[in-house]
Amino acid sequence: MSSHAIVAAEEEAALEAIEEQRDYIPLILRAMADKDTAQRKLALKTGISKTRLALLLHSNPAKRIAMTLREFQTILRALDISIIQAIIQVEAFHGLELLQEERYATLIAMLCEVFRGLPMKLINALEELEGIDGSEVRKEWADPLQKAVVKRLIDEVLAVMDRRARFAQSDDFRI
Repeated sequence: MSSHAIVAAEEEAALEAIEEQRDYIPLILRAMADKDTAQRKLALKTGISKTRLALLLHSNPAKRIAMTLREFQTILRALDISIIQAIIQVEAFHGLELLQEERYATLIAMLCEVFRGLPMKLINALEELEGIDGSEVRKEWADPLQKAVVKRLIDEVLAVMDRRARFAQSDDFRI
């Protein structure tokens, strides 16, 4: 095998691994099961034929046909899943099973709201600073920003837990 063929095979294997991580079909199938939505019902809600849905959502990735972006959005909308929520669950969490736990549902909802609103808030903040052209912002700030957000979240959760504990120990129910 030539070196070009080896490189091509390695690149193809890497692309397949990436695609495997980005498989949205298990998310869709899980949502269908959770909402008790059979393919026939989903076909009616989306306007996509039952036959096409069967091919799009086949459990064997090798037997699936390509889904258009419009079909993807339509299916998500029919299942009450925002595209941001789908991206967070599949891209950020890589399909971790812990996301199936109910206790993380509010976390995912909060993350969706953060990601939906944050870009515009940051743009507005930069617009208010005179003399800023955007070159001052650095990609490497992402990690410290993430750490600051996590620390703030932990501080807020601990404060709520502390207030609840004090309230539970108190016999004074005035607010």
